[in-house]
Amino acid sequence: MNAFELLTIDIKDHIACVTLNRPPVNALNNELAKELVAAFLDLKNDPEVRVVVITSSRKVFVAGADIAMMKGIAETKNLGEMLDFDRRLQFANSILEDMPKPTIAAINGHSMGGGTELTLFCDFRFIAETATMGLPEINLGLLPGAGGIQKIVRIIGRTKALRLMLQGKALSAQEALNLGLVEGVCPAETLMDSALELARDLAQRAAVAVAEIKKCVNAALELERGSSLAYDVRGLGELFVTEDAGEGLKAFLEKRAAMFKGF
Repeated sequence: MNAFELLTIDIKDHIACVTLNRPPVNALNNELAKELVAAFLDLKNDPEVRVVVITSSRKVFVAGADIAMMKGIAETKNLGEMLDFDRRLQFANSILEDMPKPTIAAINGHSMGGGTELTLFCDFRFIAETATMGLPEINLGLLPGAGGIQKIVRIIGRTKALRLMLQGKALSAQEALNLGLVEGVCPAETLMDSALELARDLAQRAAVAVAEIKKCVNAALELERGSSLAYDVRGLGELFVTEDAGEGLKAFLEKRAAMFKGF
């Protein structure tokens, strides 16, 4: 596991909690983007990790991109530097989306711009009732560039996504729930309890089957129907010969809980 300065990773009972900590508001800069890439790759390849939870140690989950950094880049007219930063954020989010393990965002504070984009690439999102989220890039004359456009259109549909991005307004926790952006709204003091309750349940599932289901779900969104169905058949075939599948079938017939090993 890499050493990090702007985030921490705690692993317990196969659940990895990634806590962002870049004072004062977890604004995304090149250094944090690099650490997110490294952290997500570490967790993707760690056989002991079955679920990933992302949260923040600050009152703000992620304020968005570091505006001061972006202004400095704009003043030097170094477009390449800006696009490299954007691609790095896209890469981090892509690793998160393709993670062969369930990912959960526990949004404990305000989440704007790139912060909201980060959560959209998680499989599940819980938000504190006092938090907000949104994509306000239009107010800067910009657009969400870290992949969030692709995700939010798929999650809430074209019209709602377009209105959210064109108006650039912050959503309350309840408004985010009503739009379908989050799984649930929780009191701030019980937010992590809700996220970890789901994480503990998912960590008990057959890890190889979890990974395969995630692949098939992503394929269902990206491929045409015939190719997606073929993807499901291939996945079922690969799972059927695993020890976990054998254990699951045996446990069902013996009327006991299955003891999955992850292979």
